[in-house]
Amino acid sequence: MTLANFPELQRLPRPARLRIAAELWDSAVNDDLPVPASHKSLLRERRAAYERGEMATVTMAELKRAIRRPS
Repeated sequence: MTLANFPELQRLPRPARLRIAAELWDSAVNDDLPVPASHKSLLRERRAAYERGEMATVTMAELKRAIRRPS
């Protein structure tokens, strides 16, 4: 199913479509989903590396420039 199945939604202004998208996303998210131990472990390892200064970071401005840069 795609947006093409809902032509009435396609005609809505962008802000209205974004509000609907946010509502749909919120209704689909379930905070009770289990997080695998492997994911928790990886996050702990990455945070520890960050706290030790072993992980490169970028500012939000740098991230935006990198995303907008043509490949």
